[in-house]
Amino acid sequence: MTILSIAESLAADLAGASVDPNEAQKALAYLRSKRNGKALFEYLQAVVTNGKVVVRSGQTLNYYRDLQSACQRHLRPLQDDYQHMVLAFGWSLRLLRYYRVVPAADREKATRQPQPETREGRPADTPPAQRPPSDSAHSSGRQLPQVGDIITGKVLERDETAIVIQVPGFAPDQVVAVLNVEPGVPKYRPNKDSARVQVTGIRQIKKGKTVLDVKRPTSE
Repeated sequence: MTILSIAESLAADLAGASVDPNEAQKALAYLRSKRNGKALFEYLQAVVTNGKVVVRSGQTLNYYRDLQSACQRHLRPLQDDYQHMVLAFGWSLRLLRYYRVVPAADREKATRQPQPETREGRPADTPPAQRPPSDSAHSSGRQLPQVGDIITGKVLERDETAIVIQVPGFAPDQVVAVLNVEPGVPKYRPNKDSARVQVTGIRQIKKGKTVLDVKRPTSE
């Protein structure tokens, strides 16, 4: 399986279990601090075993139980490969936040059959950045922004690693933009602030669902 397919499967399981992305983000932060894949499972086991010491409610403890179960299924094979493991886990949390904005997305992912890879190792349903997006992305009759375009959209979600931004003219179940949280990126407030960004890439995580990778405009 590719890193993207692992991330999609993990995100779908976490969304199906209604795991709080903020709690999962703490586990990712711990993994990054230790830089050891096995440390993640030790951390999750410690929280589940002695959870009352570190969590505030039974619901939070349930999140960790579901998180531990999902990580065991999808990340255990990567425990000796920290770089790929942290990449898959990080992308899964970005997708999890997207699935929370678009609730039907995780159900579509769960029912989708695995796709063969291209010779370049990219899942067949994930197009190169230069490939024109599918017709469903244009169902509104509007032109999808292209690489190099600058857009301004409402901030929908934010965590420690990424910001999800609405693309003008498109519903979030069609297209969203994702901005990495880096030094200098403002602390945008979800559902209150708008972000002005430049498109750097276009991809699809499933048929008809398009993600624009974006950055802050170089002029800023």
